[in-house]
Amino acid sequence: MADGPLMDTQTVLLVFVAVGLDGLAGLAGGVLSERWLQRRLPALVAFAAGTLLSAVFLEVLPKAVEAKGDAAFAWAFASFVVLTFMEWALGHHHHDAEAAAGHAHGHHHAHPVSPTLPTALLASDALHNVGDGAAVAAAFLVSPQAGFATAFAVIVHELPQEVGDYALLRAAGWNRARALLALAGVQLTAAVGAAGVLLGTRYLPSLQGTVLAIAGGSFLYIGAVDLLPELRRGPDSRQRVVGFLCGLLLIGGLHFAERFAGGHG
Repeated sequence: MADGPLMDTQTVLLVFVAVGLDGLAGLAGGVLSERWLQRRLPALVAFAAGTLLSAVFLEVLPKAVEAKGDAAFAWAFASFVVLTFMEWALGHHHHDAEAAAGHAHGHHHAHPVSPTLPTALLASDALHNVGDGAAVAAAFLVSPQAGFATAFAVIVHELPQEVGDYALLRAAGWNRARALLALAGVQLTAAVGAAGVLLGTRYLPSLQGTVLAIAGGSFLYIGAVDLLPELRRGPDSRQRVVGFLCGLLLIGGLHFAERFAGGHG
């Protein structure tokens, strides 16, 4: 399947354009106004949760099941469990974006950060980005529509996540240039994951379905465990609910528009 006509120059180009946009989203913390981020982060986090969960159940897991059969659920479950233990081991800092943004907005001297946190943070981010790049590549190999939905979900959840990472690096005493340079370097690991899938599926076509299943489990964990609880925190409940529903409706709308167009093809 992966070594068929979808493995062409256009597909490869789409994969790396999507990975490049994902990398730019990872630098948003140093570009966007911190005041704006503080106001909009609740809606962004909720929107990210909605897009991830929609992408998991409407695009990623169904495509994985098509490629791997029922084994896709085992891979997705294993991915969910492994990510759970990884976050326990590294500390639950990766998606605490709103608290981190508060630290960055003039409060990082009042909340000291462990000196070991930047290393653990960047290592965790690098692993995460490898998985994101692999998922985007595997989805584009299935179809452009699956690729766009997966890439959009990855980019949207990358924004609040990387804003939080940037804020935590600043809270650890890193200056703006050093924090952005470190995050830019870490973003390159997404290209490694994408290239690995593009090359690997030429020799092992079943890798495509396995990667999608693993991505489905990790996206489910991030959306349901890390991001979705944010809907119940803080005074901005209406903003969060609206953001979450917009995320669901966007990916859901794209999915059903694709099915409708396919049915009339």
